[in-house]
Amino acid sequence: MRRFRLALFLAAATWICVGCGSDSPTGPLGPPEPITIAVRYTSPFTEAQQSLVANAVDKWSRALARAPQDFRLNSGANSCFAGEPSLHETHRGLLVFVSVGAVDGRFGVIAFTQVCGVSSSDTLPMLSHIRLDKDDLPQMEADGVLKSVFMHEMAHALGFGPQSYLPKGLTGGGTSDPFFLGRTARAEFAKHGAWYTGVTVPLENTSPTGPRDPHWRYNVFRDELMVPSVSRGPRAPLSSITLGLFKDLGYDVDFSVADSYEVTPLWGNGIAPEANLGNDFVVTGPPIVVRPIVVR
Repeated sequence: MRRFRLALFLAAATWICVGCGSDSPTGPLGPPEPITIAVRYTSPFTEAQQSLVANAVDKWSRALARAPQDFRLNSGANSCFAGEPSLHETHRGLLVFVSVGAVDGRFGVIAFTQVCGVSSSDTLPMLSHIRLDKDDLPQMEADGVLKSVFMHEMAHALGFGPQSYLPKGLTGGGTSDPFFLGRTARAEFAKHGAWYTGVTVPLENTSPTGPRDPHWRYNVFRDELMVPSVSRGPRAPLSSITLGLFKDLGYDVDFSVADSYEVTPLWGNGIAPEANLGNDFVVTGPPIVVRPIVVR
């Protein structure tokens, strides 16, 4: 069985203009509305690949809502990642760059996500980048895991990671038994994983990052979308537990978008991982905090 490793890098983005002004600023933050995810490709993608990205954007946009915020972005080319164009524009919601490029050759890091900037109002991402390794992309498509990889990476781009939950005090435990203790995620986990004896939602414990690991524990969740692996085919469901985490982070959530999912013990689930996403979190620095444009 071919196994891969996916890397998530949270990079400091010192190029982002903090508190930038605007000639025509927007009004105060309104009530939550479906999140806006603007996708920009910085390298060629096939129609089939773009369709998978669009499906991921559509599903996450239906699941999450957030108070509308406009940001003025000013940056030079290649400021956050290689191949990035210069930015001098205003965006509402999250801007995600998606690219294909050389990473580390076959069977190593198959993709990575960078969170480059977060909002000062809620610490949630407003600028991210997803890159796929060009040497691993054909195998991902052949194995039927690319859809799940896009869904998984989009979750990181939206805030499933310690850059979002640590500032809110939503994790605990040591490196041997890290867990997430957000109220909503815990409630959803209790509904769907009553067999588990822990009182909180377990994060992956096979990596040295402990509470900073941006995944659910594989030995407990097995084939859920946000475990550190991905299975062949249509599985990797987006569970109400993952949506509960986003609720705890500050998003409004439509739980009807969640896929059917029950937490199945490792010994009761024969699904084997196709791509290994373990040990995939490297912090190189905190993302820059950017102030939304607001008229007071």
